[in-house]
Amino acid sequence: MLTLLCRETGLDCDYVIQGETEEEILKNAAEHAIKVHGMQSEDIYLDRIPANSLCHSIPKLEDK
Repeated sequence: MLTLLCRETGLDCDYVIQGETEEEILKNAAEHAIKVHGMQSEDIYLDRIPANSLCHSIPKLEDK
């Protein structure tokens, strides 16, 4: 299981994002950002590809 802290994406939030793959982490992180932080999908996705700080957070993933 891979984990990423929402805080590591640049937001002030302690939510732990989990997923089996990088793609699942990005999907779960995007859903969280939209639902909890009020972001719009246009702010996160660029042609159906997760963009912005979520992608830059991938190197911070931890395997647990």
